[in-house]
Amino acid sequence: MDFIISDAVKEVIEKRGLKVDDVKKVISDAGDDRIYNGSKFIAKKEIGDITVYADYSVKGDNVTVNAGYCHKMKIQGIVLEGEDTEWKYCKNGAVVKKGHTDLSYIGATRSGPSLVEPVSGQSWIEEYLAAGALTAAEGLFQQKRA
Repeated sequence: MDFIISDAVKEVIEKRGLKVDDVKKVISDAGDDRIYNGSKFIAKKEIGDITVYADYSVKGDNVTVNAGYCHKMKIQGIVLEGEDTEWKYCKNGAVVKKGHTDLSYIGATRSGPSLVEPVSGQSWIEEYLAAGALTAAEGLFQQKRA
């Protein structure tokens, strides 16, 4: 597997406090535990106290990393499933749906939008949410705790 990661993507990954090697590990360890839409994939892995995601594309032996992102909130479970998306879960071929998942952090649990696969109970947080609203919420929870 040959990884292709642009300097711009590396810079964003590092600004998010991640290591490029951690994003590569998410991809290498994913197996069938990932979702796909054509040749695009999203995989996740808990590393320490964060969930790290890799958004990437595959063409032959080349893996192009489109994004790496993370959140500190723990995924608790699906609370709502909605309409179908174009994504499918590699493990069972099931259609992934838009939904909501309970997320907990520092003793607080809140529901947030996610991609969900109800049969397996798996959820994935998209980049826009992890890098935006979840990062802001984690900061607020940390301030309240201090």
